[in-house]
Amino acid sequence: MGFDGRRSVVRSLLPERSERLLDVGCGPVTSDYPFADKALRVTCIDWNLKTPGSLPSNVECFSADFTSIDLAPNSYDSVVASDVFEHIPLEKEAIFVSKCVSALKPGGSVVISVPHRGTFACLDPYQVKPAIHRILARLGLYRNIHNGCCDIRKGHKHYSLEDLADKFRPLQVSQVVYFGYLFDPLSSWAVALSRGSGRIPGYAWLQRARRRELDRDYGQRSFNIAVSFFLPKQQGTPGPVNCES
Repeated sequence: MGFDGRRSVVRSLLPERSERLLDVGCGPVTSDYPFADKALRVTCIDWNLKTPGSLPSNVECFSADFTSIDLAPNSYDSVVASDVFEHIPLEKEAIFVSKCVSALKPGGSVVISVPHRGTFACLDPYQVKPAIHRILARLGLYRNIHNGCCDIRKGHKHYSLEDLADKFRPLQVSQVVYFGYLFDPLSSWAVALSRGSGRIPGYAWLQRARRRELDRDYGQRSFNIAVSFFLPKQQGTPGPVNCES
C-alpha cells in the first residue's frame, strides 16, 4: 500500500483536533505534511530527518533517535508511529514504548501502524534482505544486527493485535483497523523490481487493485494493522482486548 493509503488510515484514528501531536519516525516532512491539521503544534522526530522545501507553520522537526532523547513527560495529546515499530531493534522495543507512554498526557492516544500477521505476510518483499543477512550471519559473513532497515533477528516483522496489546502495555486498545490484503505486497514487489520507477508491466493495474482493497475489510487476514491505544487517566489493570475486526 502506498503512503497515502496508510496515512488516511492513521488519520482516521487520530482525534479530530488536539493541542500537541508527536510524530515518531515521521520520514520526509514537506509542505503537505498529512497531520498538520490534527494539532495546534506538531513535533516530528526522525533519526534521518529530511525536510525538503517549506514546512507548515505549526510543525517543528528534530533529527534524533527517539529512544535516546528526553522529552518532557505528559506533554502530548497524541503520538503517531506509522510504519516504525517493525524497524526498532529488539532490545529497544520496551524503551520505545516507555518513551511513548512517558510523553503522553493521561487520556491521550498513541496510533501505530505495522505489518500484520495476515494471510499473505509471507509475500512481504521486505523480508528478503533480513532473511539473507540471517543466513550470512550464521556463516560468520555478516556481523550487523540492524541492517539499516530492520533488526535481522526479527526481520520486517508482522504483528498480531495480541502482540501489540502486550508490547504496548500499560496502554489500552481503543480502536483497530485492518487494511490491505494480496495486492499490497504484490505492489511492493512491483516497486522493488522496478527500483521505484513503477515501469513494469501491469503496475498501474496493481495500484488500482490495491486501492480497491481499501474498500473491503479483510479482518485478521489483512496485510496491515493500525491500532489506536489510549493511556488511562488513572492507570490500573488493563481490560480485555477485543481482537475482532
